[in-house]
Amino acid sequence: MSLSFLIGLLVVLLIWMGIRSILRDWRKKFAEDDARTKARRKEQIERNKAEVKSGGVVTLERGEDGVYRPGKE
Repeated sequence: MSLSFLIGLLVVLLIWMGIRSILRDWRKKFAEDDARTKARRKEQIERNKAEVKSGGVVTLERGEDGVYRPGKE
């Protein structure tokens, strides 16, 4: 094996390790963001359900003419 081959192999190995490290950090960051987004969405759904139960929400239904009007309840 020649010295240039070993140096080239070392450079490729270092680049590969660096890219792997960057990808691992990004996945961790995006996983945290996804968890926060999922928690926010769950809180929003719970607020919406509570609001519907409170009775202050009007359900709209689309009529034959395409206009939304309060539903029949």
